[in-house]
Amino acid sequence: MRFEHWPAGLYAIACVLALAAIPLSAAGWLRPDPLAAVPALLLGMPWSHLLLWLGDTQSVTVNLALVALGMAVNVVLFWALGTWIGGW
Repeated sequence: MRFEHWPAGLYAIACVLALAAIPLSAAGWLRPDPLAAVPALLLGMPWSHLLLWLGDTQSVTVNLALVALGMAVNVVLFWALGTWIGGW
């Protein structure tokens, strides 16, 4: 991995940890926290907010998938920005 892509990799790791905290908190493996999804929502902004608004579902699985999709869009944008800066 090139130096320019490290921010995208670190961001992806933070996203995976934030997404993992949601079911782990619900299962009781971590301290139960009703706000466990907030870090994941913030890491996926602005796409997670837009996708959840468009999806408008009560399914936890679908909502997690939409937040993960928003995070994936941000990872791709970070990766593209790193590639663009690396080409300078």
